[in-house]
Parts: sequence; structure tokens; C-alpha cells
Amino acid sequence: MPIMFDLDTVAVEQREPALRDLLEQNPVPIDVSTGSVDRLRVATTADFFGSLFMVSCSGRGAMVHRDEKRVGQDHERTMMLSVVASGRSVFRHNDTITDATRGDIVPYSSMRPYSATFDDVAKHTFMIDYTSLGLPERTIEYQLGRSVSRRHTLGHIVTRYLIDLGTNAVYLPEAERRALERPTLELLRALLTTTAGDDDRAREHLHASLDVRLIEYLEMHLRDPELSVARLAREHGISERYVYTVLARNGITFADWVRAQRLHGAAADLARTTTPQQSIAAIAYTWGFPDHANFTRAFRRTHGMSPREYRTRGSSDDQR
Repeated sequence: MPIMFDLDTVAVEQREPALRDLLEQNPVPIDVSTGSVDRLRVATTADFFGSLFMVSCSGRGAMVHRDEKRVGQDHERTMMLSVVASGRSVFRHNDTITDATRGDIVPYSSMRPYSATFDDVAKHTFMIDYTSLGLPERTIEYQLGRSVSRRHTLGHIVTRYLIDLGTNAVYLPEAERRALERPTLELLRALLTTTAGDDDRAREHLHASLDVRLIEYLEMHLRDPELSVARLAREHGISERYVYTVLARNGITFADWVRAQRLHGAAADLARTTTPQQSIAAIAYTWGFPDHANFTRAFRRTHGMSPREYRTRGSSDDQR
């Protein structure tokens, strides 16, 4: 079970000391400064993914920080990496100031003073000791305190992956969380070595994280009617044949999987009575089916009824 904490359950006069105690228990202890206690709101969910410690938090009215004294204390050298899910957080790492908003990834280190604001923000922070990360210090330090570029496809994939991980995976059984340790580390290594310009190591970690990146790319572009094996190959710098090989070892046949996922998404939209004004053809188009007749035939084969019948049945069920 994840470690859960919510200041709203604590008496107002006890909120600041309760928050200090919580942050002291982190693998990397940190301090906190607060403004008005009445405005202070913090809720966290945390747990281990093997060697990774992940804490998801939302809140306002606080700033967490580690000063020179904390840095000088004996501790395991750790890289922290925060991804902003919503809102804004200002990170200060040495002399670098980064104003991070949704989708920004900011790495920082327990070996340097830093601070991060909480002002109506939700973010997920991953703590990974240097040994488990397994990268040269120069590669780690190159990016510290700065937002990792999202212009590259890999940046988009890692951002989405980390937000999904922080939102959902913390509630998985321990064995399943452990299984996510390796692909998560490989993705982070690939991202950090790529942005640091360490080409040899980047190639190594890009190869190790290829399975995760391909599947994430498929999910991100599922609605795009131009999604194809050729595009997957081009975006990831591999041959089409190797795309098929990677997908096959993950139990995926490209055309069948994409069609099934699109039909599932379209069925979910058809069943929602909150958007009855959207036509069936429009729903089909947004799920990568530009040909309405083709969509209707595929839908009937999968669900045993036409899209219109499916929508009518869903509406009838909701009215009961």
C-alpha cells in the first residue's frame, strides 16, 4: 500500500510540524518553508518502485529546499527528477532558476542546494541513487536544474510515461511496481544521455528502452490516421522489419492492435451520453477512421452491432 498523507486531515496548528516530519522521512530529507498556515495545502502519495522512490504531491503555500548544511550531511547521493502534471513550480538549483509548467521535467541533485515552490501545483518526483542510475556524474550534472527539452520525441514520451506512472502505478501491487523499475530507469538513462550529448551511451540506453518507447508512441498517436509502421521506424531510427520484431515480442500485431484500440476508444465515446451532439462520423474520424463505412463494418465485427445501435443502447442503459 502506498504511503498517503493529506494536511487537510491534520489540525491547523499541527500542519506545519506534521509536514516537516513527513519530509524528514524521505530517502533524501528536505526542509520546508511555509506562509500562512490557513493557505497551506499538501497531499502526497508515495512508494518504492524497486530502487526508485516516487512521491506524487499537490499543494500550495509552501517551498521545499535543501541548504548547504543538509547537503553536507552524510547521505546516499541521489538524483531527484520532478515532472509537473499541472500548475507551476519554480526550481532553483545553485544559480539556475527554472519556471516549470505542465509537462516540464526538471532533474536536480541531493549534492547541491536547491528549492522548489508549491503554489497550486501537482507534480511527481522520482528519487534515484546515483549507483542505480548508473551514469557518469558529468552526464547527470549536465542537465541539473534545467528543464529537459520536450522538442524531441523522446522528451514527449518520457513526460507522458512519468505522469502516467505517478498517477496510476503507485497503487499497483509491489511485484508489479518492481517490474516497472527497469524500463523506467532505461527511459531516464536514454533521456539524460541524449540531452547531455553522450552519443555512445545514448545509443545504448535508447536501444534498451526501445520497447517502452515504441508502445508509448503508439498510444500517443493512436488517433492519427497516418500512424504506420513506416512512421514508427522513421521516428525511432530503425527498420520497419525491426519494428515488427519489437512489437511481436510484446504480443502486438501492429494493424490488429491499432484497430482494436481505436475501436475500444470509439466505443467509449459512443457510450458517453455527455457528448450526444458529436456525430458518429466525427467520432470515427477522431479515432483514425476517415472512412465511415469502413469504421461501421469494423465496429459491427467487433461489437456485434452498428455504432448507432451501440450508442442507442448506451443511452438507454444510462436512463434506467
